[in-house]
Amino acid sequence: MIDMFLSKLKIVIGFYQVTHGLLEVFSYIKWPGSLEVIAKYSGILQMNLPQMAPFHCLFPKIHVNAFGNLCVLMTMNIIIITASGVIYSVHRMIILRNGRLQNAEKSKKISQTKALVYRNLFFFLYVTYLSTFSKTTSVLPFACRKLCRDEKEELCNEYLKADYSIQCQGPKYNHLLIVAYISTAYILALPVASFIALWRLRRVILTTPEDDTGSSTETITGLRFLFENYKTSSWYWELIETSRKVVLTCGLILVGQESRSYIGLAWIIAGMYGVLFSWTKPIQDTFENRLMSTSLAVTVVNLGIGAVSRIPAENVPDSTDPHTEAVALKAFIFGANTLVIGLLVGEILILSI
Repeated sequence: MIDMFLSKLKIVIGFYQVTHGLLEVFSYIKWPGSLEVIAKYSGILQMNLPQMAPFHCLFPKIHVNAFGNLCVLMTMNIIIITASGVIYSVHRMIILRNGRLQNAEKSKKISQTKALVYRNLFFFLYVTYLSTFSKTTSVLPFACRKLCRDEKEELCNEYLKADYSIQCQGPKYNHLLIVAYISTAYILALPVASFIALWRLRRVILTTPEDDTGSSTETITGLRFLFENYKTSSWYWELIETSRKVVLTCGLILVGQESRSYIGLAWIIAGMYGVLFSWTKPIQDTFENRLMSTSLAVTVVNLGIGAVSRIPAENVPDSTDPHTEAVALKAFIFGANTLVIGLLVGEILILSI
């Protein structure tokens, strides 16, 4: 039941993470205020601690720049990983010292504890992965912009587009890049390790019962939320879904240019992926298929709103009532972007009755 709930929850979390990431990466577009509000609160799902609890409000003398945000996020991941190891070790020691349990019962309880720790740890790393990817790519050298102080472009320096207070030259920046490279290794290793683990154990996934005490089953239980809701032949689809989210929210950072053509390209990619998903139908549950299809459709709608927002206001006919149009647009945006979580809440209420 927990795995089934997490498989539905990751669809909702993924949608709102993409919504937040789109508005962040296409910040040069004047988005409607209602969509910016939704994206702002969606940022909580990115597990971005500096945004959730701004340090400059608590400590006015502290200024957290782009590298500071990355360091906070990586530190949070390390703390969670360390805390998970400590919790497992303590609980394992308590079980081993329990004289009322037989050896077989101790082994079973230790296995269940390890599986529970794996599940919670992997799910947390999954939730923070997109934010970690975005923060990492935004501080790498290719995310710098060249600014010149003269017309001949002789007195030029490079600055991070994510934070113009950071200059992309000098020993300080080179030292800070070590953190970025460590984070790069992490964001590359996590999906690769997940794919290899699922690929090697894909037959065990189908044949091994959940109460097996083998170490492979414990890993499978921890990663089960990644494949629980997919068909047997589509056990790998979550990695494709993660790639889609990375392309939409971090693709512009990797390309390094800003123009109206790139939101059009993101629009096309989102639409083509939606068609591919609807054609393939990799999710076995009918409701989850509907939930995912709805989230993909709303993402396409949001990108369409961004593309329309590029139209100059002077091209809008005078006969249009600005107030009526604004209210209708807000209602449409709010209704579309709350439809995903509304479907999940409605399904939970129906099942609980």
